[in-house]
Amino acid sequence: MTITKATLDAFIDDHLNEQDSIRVEKAVRESPELHTLLKSIVASRDIGDHSLGAIWRREHLSCPTREELSSYKDEALDTQRIDYIKFHLEIVGCNACQANLLDLNSAKDPKANPAAREKHKQFLKNSKLLLPKKQ
Repeated sequence: MTITKATLDAFIDDHLNEQDSIRVEKAVRESPELHTLLKSIVASRDIGDHSLGAIWRREHLSCPTREELSSYKDEALDTQRIDYIKFHLEIVGCNACQANLLDLNSAKDPKANPAAREKHKQFLKNSKLLLPKKQ
């Protein structure tokens, strides 16, 4: 894996899959040149890097919306959009979208996360106590 400025940008934004993140971190620790480049990228962001690419990555502009991910899961999109989202999830490996899809899947399956379900029930119960009583 060749580590470029774009790779380091993705590393900083947590857009790499776990294996690539590990490789980049190891390479940065072992290479003073990469370490210096990483520090300069972070410094340029701190002073306000407003390049088109930086904004695109930071704002997740290529990511499908949560509604699109839900439709993707239900196969309710046109073929081209399904292909793009599949590419985005599997090839690009967008961690944010993968987490979003995992959340959507677990929301449909009450057995997937019983602790979260219990917390949600407790939240609703407590919220009910805050509502004004009917007269």
